[in-house]
Amino acid sequence: MISMRRFFMRSRAFHLFFTAAASCLIAILFAASQFGTTVERETLDWRMRVASGARHPDSSVVIAAIDQNSLAFFQKNGVAWPWPREFYGILLDYLRAGGAKAVIFDMDFSQKDMDRLNVDATESDSTFASAIRRSGNVVLISVLTKSGDSSAGAVDRKFLLAGAPGSLDVPGSNSCVAALPEFQEGAGRMGAANYIVDVDGVARRIPLVFRLDNGCLPQLSLAAYAVGNSLSAAELTRFIHTIPVGDGGDYLINWYGKGGPQGVFKYYSISALIISAVQMKRGIAPEIGPDVFRNKYVIVGGSAIGLMDFVSTPFTSLEPFPGAEIHATILSNLLQRDYLKELSSPISMMIVLLFSLIAAGVFFRVKRAMVSTAVVIGACGLYAIAAFLLMSSSRLWLPLVSPEISALSAFAFAGVISYVTEGRQRRELRKLMNRYLSPDVVDEISSDPETVDFKGKEVEATVFFSDIRDFTSVSERLQPRELVENLNEYFTLATELILNNGAMLDKYIGDAIMAVFGAPLPRQDHAALACLTALRVQSTLSGYYSRRGGDKPAFQTRIGLNTGKMVIGNIGSTRRTDYTAIGDSVNLASRLEGANKEFGTKIIVSESTYDKARNVVEARELDLVQVKGKDLPVRIFELICEKGNLSREDAELYRTFHEGLEQYRRREWKKAESLFLEVLKNRPGDGPSVTYIARCKALSESGVPDDWNGVYRFKTK
Repeated sequence: MISMRRFFMRSRAFHLFFTAAASCLIAILFAASQFGTTVERETLDWRMRVASGARHPDSSVVIAAIDQNSLAFFQKNGVAWPWPREFYGILLDYLRAGGAKAVIFDMDFSQKDMDRLNVDATESDSTFASAIRRSGNVVLISVLTKSGDSSAGAVDRKFLLAGAPGSLDVPGSNSCVAALPEFQEGAGRMGAANYIVDVDGVARRIPLVFRLDNGCLPQLSLAAYAVGNSLSAAELTRFIHTIPVGDGGDYLINWYGKGGPQGVFKYYSISALIISAVQMKRGIAPEIGPDVFRNKYVIVGGSAIGLMDFVSTPFTSLEPFPGAEIHATILSNLLQRDYLKELSSPISMMIVLLFSLIAAGVFFRVKRAMVSTAVVIGACGLYAIAAFLLMSSSRLWLPLVSPEISALSAFAFAGVISYVTEGRQRRELRKLMNRYLSPDVVDEISSDPETVDFKGKEVEATVFFSDIRDFTSVSERLQPRELVENLNEYFTLATELILNNGAMLDKYIGDAIMAVFGAPLPRQDHAALACLTALRVQSTLSGYYSRRGGDKPAFQTRIGLNTGKMVIGNIGSTRRTDYTAIGDSVNLASRLEGANKEFGTKIIVSESTYDKARNVVEARELDLVQVKGKDLPVRIFELICEKGNLSREDAELYRTFHEGLEQYRRREWKKAESLFLEVLKNRPGDGPSVTYIARCKALSESGVPDDWNGVYRFKTK
């Protein structure tokens, strides 16, 4: 049970997939809600409006509009609305003369004409019916209902398709409002003028066919397409199979732009057309020649406000949208195969899941909150741009709201999980690392714990070892409480300087301090920092104890520094581990700290440390030594001061010391001794000079073997 809980708390893969699954579910539920659906549709409308200039409707589709000017013109001439049917017969003869490919009446012809101009109503209908027969390319509408109150009989069965094409979800009806039988007799086809609006009242989709009795009636635009292309019922059915539809079987209308006379379709005022038709009958040159309609699909419908034939579309906010333009738009889609494609539900769900995984993955992989937030927001922005570009270029409707919701919810979920799990780990890590590191370094590690490999890795770093001079003799003179108080005081002063310079406090060993510069976070200047810290520890302790005075002990510390490869990680038993560094480089730093006793110095550094820090510190070479447990000799240096702080007198003094060291290595014992004595005259008590004078005397008396190379071998650690 505990192991499973630990797995759930620590498994990054589990966190990633749990977050992705949860956010994906939220996005899908949101998208399925009425609010989510409305928002997605609003984004589709916005993309339609922004991308409206990328596509243009087929120029062969035009509209003969019953506009306000036409109503006013005939009203002025004593003809009130609705007009006699013979008007439309005159219009049909005019369009037939011009070679129109199809004439679509988006008008209700289910009632007998009325007697207004002292013309027999039957004669008016008969005139129109004859014109329909002569044209042979007229498409009439039928409005399907479910009320059972059909006012003009049924649709002629010759206009019905044998059955529902394929597996389309075809809406059914038990009655309809259809054109008079005498009009249907000569018509090329009939089509359903019904359209469907979404819950927000906007028309975006439309069924391609409608079930009526034992057959199916094609949508009005499909009927017009069939007439214009002389398609049989079987050919029309096959054509319907090529049209992409959504999961619900409805066709998604690909809008081109705003409606009305100033919109995307060419408008002709029907009064101008009828006048032109009358002029032709009288042998007068018409205002509008019928040839402009050659091979055109002419949709006759109302655009006057009083006719109330307006529909809400994605472009309604720009201009009122006459209902006839729905059919014009769909017909143009069909003619140009200009379909708006919608991704299937499984693919949309895959996109949502992918976004969830990306957002969660970014959060868990990129530990800096500002960076991960910017990446996720950037990804959402790029996806939105892609959705817009694909709408403009390929007419592909990518789901926009659900992927964005999934990304944001995944990011939020990941934040909560991170706070509960990784936040807990970070708090534990901070608690652990506060023992070793400065708060700034702890903050940096806590922001990205993966920068530290607690399992162990090899690094190049500089080890700092310090010890209190004559600590045993000092401790014997103090009571235990006093000893602890003074030791804590010393550790506080030294540790503050070490931590503030970015080092890791490895451990306290009795009165000794071990620290590592360049770990756990790597840095290039670790050797220089270690040298500067050692100098500041010495100066700070000296100043502190001199100011304090009194009878309390003034601890003096000796420091050894070495740079090299070492292994750092959690080392210990199953019950207790310490994050520490081990290796020969660590041991050498400890030996160099002890070498201070031999030379009477305070800080000794290895050649590897000095090589990396020589630009910031001054040092003098001390010796070439072989410490206990090492086969190869190591060149060592006494660290003196920061670069630029060496006085001219001291520089001359160390030059003399170096000359003495050269004579010593040439076995010129007397010359070397005299040079070291000269150093002592100017600096009495110089530890290295005292050491070498003693060596020169001892070696001159005992002699050295022929293979002596100047290497001094330490007998103790």
